[in-house]
Amino acid sequence: MPHLIAQEGPLKGLVLDLEDGEEWIVGRDPDEADLLAEDATVSRKHVRITKSGDEFFLKNISRTSPTLINDEPIQPNVPLRAGDKIKIGENIFVFSDEAAPASKEAPPQKASGGYDNIFGDLEEPELPPEPEPLETAAPVESEEPRAAKSAYDTIFEDIEAESEMPFNLLAETPLVLKVIGGPNAGAEIGLEKGRSYLLGKDSSSCDIVFQDLSVSRSHARLSVSESGIIDLEDLGSKNSTIINGSPITEKKIVTSQDLIAMGTTVFLIIDREAAQETIFSPAIPAYESVSTAEKAAALPVEEKPEAAAIEEEPREIDWKQEKIPSKHLVLAGAAAAVFLIVFISFFSLFKSENIELAVKLPHDAIQEALAPYPAVHYAYNPDAQKLFLAGHVLTNVDFQELLFNLQQIHDIAAMENNIVVDEGVSKAMNEILSAHSEWQGISIAAAEPGRFIAQGYVKTAEEAALAAEYLVINFPYVDQLQNRIVVEDLLRIQIQSMLIASGLGNVSSQVANGNVLLTGSYPASHDSALEKAISHINKLQGVRSVRSFATSVSGQSGGTDITKQYAVTGTALHDAKGYSAIINGRIYTIGQSIDGMSITSIGSDTIFLEKDGLKYRISFTR
Repeated sequence: MPHLIAQEGPLKGLVLDLEDGEEWIVGRDPDEADLLAEDATVSRKHVRITKSGDEFFLKNISRTSPTLINDEPIQPNVPLRAGDKIKIGENIFVFSDEAAPASKEAPPQKASGGYDNIFGDLEEPELPPEPEPLETAAPVESEEPRAAKSAYDTIFEDIEAESEMPFNLLAETPLVLKVIGGPNAGAEIGLEKGRSYLLGKDSSSCDIVFQDLSVSRSHARLSVSESGIIDLEDLGSKNSTIINGSPITEKKIVTSQDLIAMGTTVFLIIDREAAQETIFSPAIPAYESVSTAEKAAALPVEEKPEAAAIEEEPREIDWKQEKIPSKHLVLAGAAAAVFLIVFISFFSLFKSENIELAVKLPHDAIQEALAPYPAVHYAYNPDAQKLFLAGHVLTNVDFQELLFNLQQIHDIAAMENNIVVDEGVSKAMNEILSAHSEWQGISIAAAEPGRFIAQGYVKTAEEAALAAEYLVINFPYVDQLQNRIVVEDLLRIQIQSMLIASGLGNVSSQVANGNVLLTGSYPASHDSALEKAISHINKLQGVRSVRSFATSVSGQSGGTDITKQYAVTGTALHDAKGYSAIINGRIYTIGQSIDGMSITSIGSDTIFLEKDGLKYRISFTR
């Protein structure tokens, strides 16, 4: 028995049997799909499989999730061969025409990979409900959420493009809706008794969908009773519902003789069980009365009836012998003269000119479709009508829109692409980097198609060098990668140098993930210098914010405390001011240097020093 079996993905182990029918729809919507695939990555109606003779054909009907066969995009109605691998959502199904294994229920979805073996211990599933007969024509469903409908939903507003309308859903039903005019002319849809059908162009809510811009989203409702009585009701449509040339304002009974119009779509209801007759209207010849005496004279003597018994019968008039009245000839001549004058006057208003029809060449159409994607390049073979694509797009949505636009070009019979979706590359590389604890602060993003940026923070220059080396080896587009990784140690040294140059040597800095914290003290006279330093620090690459907790001090009270390094055992006064001090057993006077620091003053309990613009202090007790 032909079947599809899921070998990979959330539905691993699921068996879909292809029997008892000529057409199957695979999807996750139990009301729309014949073969149920309950997985969030599968569209409500994902693919259609049809059978012709002994062959099976597959067609993708999902606009948001393309179907691949053997990792290649498919064209409409691709024949299936044994062993073909079909990707539906995140699942890989294998087609086989051999006997199928016992149908297994797909396991619940997991957060990550690692599914059980296809013949593992899987629970026996409940069989999906038998699909209802398909009597409606619904276009391909989209996985994207639909926008709210506006009050105006017909040809007079911006209307979303409708998907393909498969009008091959005629079932053996007693009633048939046959479209005889409009974009869907020739379509036949079976109607069941005891059901109500919503007619319109909205594929998400209507039972019968017309691919017609002049039809409202929810145009009318058709109800069929169990006894076969058909009611039609207009649902406030923009272009009204018309029966036999008259718009309807309330529910009305419809017969097989009624002609129904919705916009430019015209249809009628055919009752298969009723006798179908052709109305024939023969020409009626002209007769005149024949007298009883003439009729009696024409009969033989033995057959002459009584005069009273002979009825008047009409006699055919020979129109060739009849004379046309003169007034009729005059009226006909006047009408012909008027018609001739109007005819000549009408055509004298126009001048003949040559009309040139603009024909768009394949290259022009391809370039127009690729215009929004400057990083994508192409090569086109007009003889084979084959297109090859290469380059970068930013998101997967851009990729899908690009393919859709190219598929509308009739001069493209086959298409191959080597297009890179940058958001997928960035996501995969960031997952690898996050696995390394020392590189968790690094991330890669696509600034524009074909241009990537590595940014983030590492503690040391050694870590930055290792990260750069790893990206050169493992990132597939390293020539398109810009390195903006910030080394916090180097940034801190750069900030500290700026502070010292501004006379703020006692202010220290700390850097964490681009956030700079300033602490310490500085002379009150250097307030403006600190503000300028903070402004310059904010402009450094890698700095996100600067917060200052440095305090200003006045006079000689500032400076770095180095009391623990020096012991003061005595001081001497000169003119009532400190003059000399014994530091670490040696005598120093104002102006002398100790370890490169010049003594600027000696107070009653503090010695102040200075070196390269930095201030220090040694506290002591007498």
